[in-house]
Amino acid sequence: MNLSNEQYNKIRLLSDTVLYSEAVDFVRRFVQEHSSLPKTQSNGLLNIAQPNNYPELISFVRHQRDRDWPPGKLDIKEFYTALDKELVRLQRRVKEEFLLTSSGLSRKLASEEENELMGLLVREFIQHLAAENDLFEAKNRSSYD
Repeated sequence: MNLSNEQYNKIRLLSDTVLYSEAVDFVRRFVQEHSSLPKTQSNGLLNIAQPNNYPELISFVRHQRDRDWPPGKLDIKEFYTALDKELVRLQRRVKEEFLLTSSGLSRKLASEEENELMGLLVREFIQHLAAENDLFEAKNRSSYD
């Protein structure tokens, strides 16, 4: 499915405004109650968060959420639980708030379009999230030096 230039432009605008601030808030809320996400986890998220990979990303997030994490790593489980809720909320907003979907598409094409839109939006969100997480880590490390 090919998205329109208008859809791509709107995604870029949403990335710079809405998704950026929400990703920053997400990370800040998380690190207030827990620690930052380990670099291996944020790198894993970045690697799987490809625009054409949205269904696999959701599977990855839910797998991480449902894993039997050892007691010392329960923060990771909490992170993925919160991220899954955020992604579900984002998916609702694609149609209702962001008005990114096309009308008059068949069910199959509408599903393909939604997956493509979500792949792009989630990639942007996760890039901002990982950058903020890295920034928090750097600030945290420098406070111990």
